[in-house]
Amino acid sequence: MRIIFVRHGEAEFNVNPIKENDNKGLTKRGKEQAKHLGNKLKEQNISEIYTSSLLRAKQTGEIISKIIKVPIKDNLRELDEYPGRILKSKLYTLANRRLKRLKRFLREVSREREEDKTILIVAHGITNRVIMSHFLEIPLKKQLLSFWQQNTCVNRIYWNNEVKKWRMDRMNDISHLPKNFVLE
Repeated sequence: MRIIFVRHGEAEFNVNPIKENDNKGLTKRGKEQAKHLGNKLKEQNISEIYTSSLLRAKQTGEIISKIIKVPIKDNLRELDEYPGRILKSKLYTLANRRLKRLKRFLREVSREREEDKTILIVAHGITNRVIMSHFLEIPLKKQLLSFWQQNTCVNRIYWNNEVKKWRMDRMNDISHLPKNFVLE
């Protein structure tokens, strides 16, 4: 099994990070990024797509879904419980709840890890870091949380039958984007 997890395309929130703006959709640039990513993912033989329920990830997933002709199977609900303005006051309780829910989802989708299939997850930078932590058994600490995830970056892990462990062979890969789309 291979699990590809990507960050959504550039969103209005990335350009103008105002709390009331935290569930806005993709910018024109973000839609173009998603198209480039979809074209790159055509060759990956993806069988299932999951997206975050926040608009920017859903739109990215929908663009990819149309290009690779695989329907979105389900939405993750890892970030949508409370609007940003009250999130800070409930951060620890919510983080624990979200983390448990996300880990439960990851255990479910990886049950058939010895099968030859590829799953795509379209989410957010923080979610991608949690996915890395979960599968690679890396403690979720400050150092891991500081790994930057570019918009539409590709991360890929795979199940290694010989050692019975997950391995990563791509992280923050943006080779699908034209040079003028890459942020320095």
